[in-house]
Amino acid sequence: MKLFNSFKENKQLINQTEFVNVYSVKCDEKEYTIIIPKKRANSKTIIHFVDNTICWEQIPHFPKLAGKQYGDRVPIYKFDAKVLNTLFVLKGNPLGDEGLDNGIFRSFKKYDENCVNCITYNKFKQM
Repeated sequence: MKLFNSFKENKQLINQTEFVNVYSVKCDEKEYTIIIPKKRANSKTIIHFVDNTICWEQIPHFPKLAGKQYGDRVPIYKFDAKVLNTLFVLKGNPLGDEGLDNGIFRSFKKYDENCVNCITYNKFKQM
C-alpha cells in the first residue's frame, strides 16, 4: 500500500508518449519509475516482452473481416541499458504475455530491482 499511496500523492510525470505515461515517485528513500499504458488490456490483448522492448498486440474482434488471426505488434516502450526499480503497471486483463521472465523483464512474483517488474494495476494498489 505504501508505494501505491506514494504514487497517488507524489507522482511526477517524466515522460509521455502516444502509448504510455512514465512517472517517477520516491518511496522509502528509493526512486521508482512507473510505466502505465494509456490503453486498457482486454481479452484480445497480448503483451510481448522482446529484448528491451514492450510490444502491444491487439487481436481483431472479427479476424475474418480483418483477413488475419492476429493483430499488429506495436512497440509501446523501449528501455535503455540500465533499469532500476522499474514497474510496468498494466490496467485490465490481457489474453496473455510472451517473453516474461526473459532478459530484463520479470513477473512481480520474482521482484528484482535491476529488472522491469510487470504487475497488474490491482496488484499495484496493494503495494
